[in-house]
Amino acid sequence: MHYFKFLFYEFILVSMLIIINYYLDGYLNPPFTKVDFIAGIITLSIFAIFFTLLGKLYKQFYTISSRNKILLSIPTFIIAGLITGIIMSHIFGVE
Repeated sequence: MHYFKFLFYEFILVSMLIIINYYLDGYLNPPFTKVDFIAGIITLSIFAIFFTLLGKLYKQFYTISSRNKILLSIPTFIIAGLITGIIMSHIFGVE
């Protein structure tokens, strides 16, 4: 059960990261303007929050070895990307 809880939290965090990256990526294009700068600051602050939450997540699951966390994170990232892509394409019409 401890592994499933870890996978669930990891899935939610990675899905949020993918969605945020998709929507804010359109604002970061050359030539860089004030809008690009502001979007970059927002993106970096969201990623900092994400990695802080990820660090707290890893500390909470201290009984799981680092090797197992990495091995569980790789398929979780792939599954989160696929499911997020499917949901965004069917519900929001994103291509």
